[in-house]
Amino acid sequence: MTQEFTREDLERYLDLFGELELSIWIDGGWGVDGLLGVQTRKHEDLDFLIEKPDSERLVAAIRELGFTDVHSNDHTSWNFVMGTPDGKNFDFHVLERSQDGDYTYGSPENPIRVTAESLAGRGTIGDRHFRCPTPEFQIDSHTGYEIKESDIHDVTALSEKFGIPLHPEHIEYLAKRSKNEKETPLTCLH
Repeated sequence: MTQEFTREDLERYLDLFGELELSIWIDGGWGVDGLLGVQTRKHEDLDFLIEKPDSERLVAAIRELGFTDVHSNDHTSWNFVMGTPDGKNFDFHVLERSQDGDYTYGSPENPIRVTAESLAGRGTIGDRHFRCPTPEFQIDSHTGYEIKESDIHDVTALSEKFGIPLHPEHIEYLAKRSKNEKETPLTCLH
């Protein structure tokens, strides 16, 4: 059972990543909130991008802290989840560095290129600073799958703060949501 991943959890694990001297970028909801400079919603986990050698070191270290594999329908060597017995989950997105200084993510047969420039974001929560993907990367990466309300929350907040246009998928989602809200009759409770 997944538990909320709190700001205190984030700070504790940022300390662990620092102690282990890992190359890591906070991604997903916490990465978005870092770019915005404030926590804007609850988080179910901690998503991050990590280089393959560091991923292997982190997995070994957190197994000693009681983390175990959390199996999901999209578990691969480059995208997997590990969690604590009390439901605090890490969502790993493993990068491999290319000779040109950029990275690849995903299947070796069909890797996705991730530029070093797209990982040049800086996040802040309270007095904690961390590396994260850029706002453009965050908006781009919230496409190509079934979008959830939390995804729309994240991309619209980034779009508004940084003036980055939304993708057609996001605009379509917002239009459907707006239409559904208009079609839903209001009921009065007496």
